[in-house]
Amino acid sequence: MYAYYDRDADIAWLPTGPASRVVSEEVEWGLVDHNAVTDEVVAIEIWGASRRLPKAILDALPAPGAHDAAA
Repeated sequence: MYAYYDRDADIAWLPTGPASRVVSEEVEWGLVDHNAVTDEVVAIEIWGASRRLPKAILDALPAPGAHDAAA
């Protein structure tokens, strides 16, 4: 479970914790994923991330799937 920034879609995904079942809540700026059992926030997905987050943060985030690449 790693954070990433999809530059093509302009979406940042920031996990905050594990969950086996997730319920997503759509908000103005993206999605908030909640643990279906505890209602804890387990991730946020930020749409239009380049307009909402500092460039330094987006530059620090890898592309989706980059953590799965062989070293």
